Amino acid sequence: MSLLLRIISYLWPVRVAHAHGAHGELEVRYETGRLVLNSAHGNQSFGSLHRVWQQVFARMGLREHPPQEVLMLGLGGGSIVHILREELGVAAPITAVELDPVMVELARQHFGLGVHTGLRVLVGDATLQVHSMRERYDLVVVDLFDDLDLARGVDTMGFAHALRDRCSGILCFNTVGYDGPSGQRCQRVKDNLGRVFGKVDELRVEGVNRVFLAR
Repeated sequence: MSLLLRIISYLWPVRVAHAHGAHGELEVRYETGRLVLNSAHGNQSFGSLHRVWQQVFARMGLREHPPQEVLMLGLGGGSIVHILREELGVAAPITAVELDPVMVELARQHFGLGVHTGLRVLVGDATLQVHSMRERYDLVVVDLFDDLDLARGVDTMGFAHALRDRCSGILCFNTVGYDGPSGQRCQRVKDNLGRVFGKVDELRVEGVNRVFLAR
């Protein structure tokens, strides 16, 4: 059946599952032969967002220089875990913080999240939990959204300082600027990171994504 659904999805999307998450409707569906997880207005995993992180990690050279400890703030359907483990062969322990338990359950049911070893998933608000953590990580990945918009609190100086405390190597912070206000929030994130990290580079990916690399 899944093969037939993949074939049909080259003509139009085919819904596989639907749920109501913390920020609204979530849908698992096939698009052009690939299973993806979408919110109302954007891709949450394995679609355009997957391509964003593939390009970012390729430019960083993670295959040649794999991290030793990874912190992910925002799990979604597990795109980043899949890229690190299955595409790049990164074996480092991964700690992921995800606000939405519905998202985590969809990731387990439809995207094989449970097969990955060395993965610890914490359910909670990453913008709060990061303050109570004590470990440091040489790769910190931030992908925190409410549908298409940046999650509340990620563009504050307090959050930037907490990220600096957790990061012993490089921070990757994904943002989306699709209009004036969202673009201003992206810039505020970059400015805040610039105040607490020594260097901040920017990658423009998939048209609207601005990914900041801070060291």
